[in-house]
Amino acid sequence: MNQLKYRILVAFGVVCGVVSSTAQTISEELRSDVRRVAGMDYALTMTESPHDTPPPAGKHPFYINHFGCPSAYYLDRPEYYDDPFRTLSRADSLGKLTELGRDVLRRVALLRSDAHNRTGELTEAGKQQARDMVRQMMRRLPEVFTDNCYVDGRSIVQNHCLLTLGESAVEISRAHQPLRLNSEASHRFSRWLNPQDKTLDNQRRDSLAMASYADFATRQAPDDSRLMAALFSDADYVKGIDAAALCQQLFDLAGCTQYTEVGGGTSLYDLFTPEELHRHWLRRNAWAYIRYGGCTLTGGYQPYVQRSTLWNLLHMGDSITSLDYPVVHLRYTHENVVMSLVCLMELDSYGVQTGCLDSLETLGWADYRIAPLGGSIMLVHYRTDKNDPDPLVRVLLNNHEARLPIPTDCAPYYHWQDVKRYYLRKLYSYARERNDW
Repeated sequence: MNQLKYRILVAFGVVCGVVSSTAQTISEELRSDVRRVAGMDYALTMTESPHDTPPPAGKHPFYINHFGCPSAYYLDRPEYYDDPFRTLSRADSLGKLTELGRDVLRRVALLRSDAHNRTGELTEAGKQQARDMVRQMMRRLPEVFTDNCYVDGRSIVQNHCLLTLGESAVEISRAHQPLRLNSEASHRFSRWLNPQDKTLDNQRRDSLAMASYADFATRQAPDDSRLMAALFSDADYVKGIDAAALCQQLFDLAGCTQYTEVGGGTSLYDLFTPEELHRHWLRRNAWAYIRYGGCTLTGGYQPYVQRSTLWNLLHMGDSITSLDYPVVHLRYTHENVVMSLVCLMELDSYGVQTGCLDSLETLGWADYRIAPLGGSIMLVHYRTDKNDPDPLVRVLLNNHEARLPIPTDCAPYYHWQDVKRYYLRKLYSYARERNDW
């Protein structure tokens, strides 16, 4: 009977997840905010009043384990800016650009100049985003940020992650004194902040998966001829350039314009039709799913590269329980690490497994929903006191209450022992299968 109840509760949670995630379709979301087509480069907006379900009577938060993406940053390789600039400036020197083409060259030049010697650094919008995130955290969970609170920040050794941690730590210390705060970045943390797995990495390159993606990408490829005709005045000249590469470069560059104020808010999204933007996003989203999601074309195990991260979350959740003072852990790493962890934890049904790339949109699997810039997983732990035998946990995904694949009688709060049991069984099962003890 208990097993039956468990299955019913899990099935109900999955159904609720599907209904919730499809309340607004992905196509509608992309139309309502075109910036989302940037996928993991989408800069999450910090909403002023996210929904918070009150905890069960007597429970209060005492520990926040925050695992986050960097805030908005300049693209991390100069060629993202240099390549389209050189293609367009060369055509301009030969008189081969239309009036629109010359204007696009002007915009690309502005973006390139703004990013000069700043690749990988936070933009001003990114700095503000990091500050807004911690302000929202303090406003939502004031019971944690008491005079005896201890804040510990860790980051991988990556410029934009380091800077995001720095902005967050400074904002907390500015808003709350006295405060015990420690922050550190080290390659020592990579084992659980940016783990690597050669076996899974090799599976990611499986020939069947790559062939399936190539077929999908070809079918979803936008028609580049329209944009080329709009930018270049000579059709014969266009034959000598890589039109698909230029369109992709402009699409990639468009994604970073959402968090730069250069030129009064320069944009490149107007170069593309809604259908073209959708197709570009479909290809990017499918690529992310193959590399970081539960795609069965690569075995369905890619999220397990983050198993040491999940071990760490479980360990810290246990070790903090009996402390006399509240604790905040701020962790920053790559967006793809957060994406894989979301899929491994099956938050909001994003652990879904399929080999059909065409079904991702219908299933509600969207990269910008899972790990955008400024996004995070936050495990907020609750108890009555340090001797509470039944602590609870609430998970926030990108600031909104998330569903776990675990039955509970107090959603969105989950009994910590149930959460720990579920994930430990999952990790042990994979370890047995890999003979990885």
